[in-house]
Amino acid sequence: MKIRHITAFALSAIITFLIPCTAFANSAPKQWYGRDSYGAIVSDEECPLTVESELLTFDIPDFPKKYPDEENALAYKANVTAQYTFYNPADHTVTAKLEFPFGRSPEYGGSGYGTDRYDVTVNGSAIEKTLRHTLNSYKFDIEKDLPLILDEYKNDTFYRPDLPVKKYTLEILDYDKSYEHAWIGFEFSLSNSRVIIRHSFQSGGSVAVRIGSDKFITFYIIGEQEMPLYRFYDSGLYETRKEISGQAKLVSAEEMTFEELVFENYPEDSAIHRTDWYNAVIDKLNSDYSYFPSLSDFDVNYSLMRWYEYEITLAPGERIINTVTAPIYPDIDGNWEPPVYGYTYLLSPAKKWADFGSLEIVINTPFYLSKNDDFEKTDTGYRLSLDGLPDGELEFSLCSSEKPKNANTGIMALIVGLVVGVLTLLGVVLATLAMLIYVAVVLIRYIIRKTT
Repeated sequence: MKIRHITAFALSAIITFLIPCTAFANSAPKQWYGRDSYGAIVSDEECPLTVESELLTFDIPDFPKKYPDEENALAYKANVTAQYTFYNPADHTVTAKLEFPFGRSPEYGGSGYGTDRYDVTVNGSAIEKTLRHTLNSYKFDIEKDLPLILDEYKNDTFYRPDLPVKKYTLEILDYDKSYEHAWIGFEFSLSNSRVIIRHSFQSGGSVAVRIGSDKFITFYIIGEQEMPLYRFYDSGLYETRKEISGQAKLVSAEEMTFEELVFENYPEDSAIHRTDWYNAVIDKLNSDYSYFPSLSDFDVNYSLMRWYEYEITLAPGERIINTVTAPIYPDIDGNWEPPVYGYTYLLSPAKKWADFGSLEIVINTPFYLSKNDDFEKTDTGYRLSLDGLPDGELEFSLCSSEKPKNANTGIMALIVGLVVGVLTLLGVVLATLAMLIYVAVVLIRYIIRKTT
């Protein structure tokens, strides 16, 4: 009877292990990122102007999506409006240049997103604004990003507009075909030049390029150097390679300046100032510092932070109301059903002002708010009133459902199922072992009784 119980338990455990649990399987991208840099910043740290109050209004009637082109992207209407009440406590007139960053182009749409339809105003009247661009990483840092806005070409220790550049094209005529992975190596003087060459292996002053189906090799030399020496090798490894036979000839040699090279990928019909493009390229080359930059370093179109630049003037004791409106791009978290849209507004840059008063935050939206319990519900959305700047940044999330479901629960179910399955299998093994021991004990006792 006991054996039958053990056998039944083992069979039950095996059946439990074989029952499939819920699996989460979706290979589509689940998260897209927007941009989180906003807020008027004075470029002069000695500016005496104060912010008596700020009304921050988010108008979010719709959510963004993956737009196929720029025209469709213009259908996206969500924006943020910052209304500042500035006061000049000084005994002299103050003219301040302000920079309002509003992020890079989001991953899910075009680069323009209709910024021209938004105005910067003073006391209700539109004033002139200039769209500026700087190189920016994914994390905004006011101390690093603000100084990148320059009105002239950046003065770099190596790169300069008139620096000579030579573009060479070499044709591979022949090489020892017994080496399947043959390379051609170039020797450069890196003290006064930089080299741009594709699919290369670099070691010190040597660059090796694998010889593939394309028999033409094109490279750029930035700086004072003529066509370099080259040799053929059995591999690209500098330490262990050995020279093999091969022939090549120079097909073309073009001369240009570094400035001309910088603007080869410049979108002439864009709103990006040429000075901003040039400086962004320099910053990109130096941030990925190498004697062997890539041609991709010269295309910075999707790595640019966008800023509104404008000026305000206040007489002694004067107050003005300055309003800035810009599109706002949330992060999209597709791990929820329906997706959750996360918004971040950087408040910390406002601490650069001489003084900052009250802050009123209004979210006009038909959607449900989550991730921030400080807001109160209103007829049009949500509202939060603060006596000053908070310690952190403003973060909140919106969703079309009040209680979205976490799609990752499928993954948790899978993990739990696997754990239960493993434990069950272990139970089967232990039960089987116990049954064998039990049978062995019964058999031994039976044999002992027979022999005695």
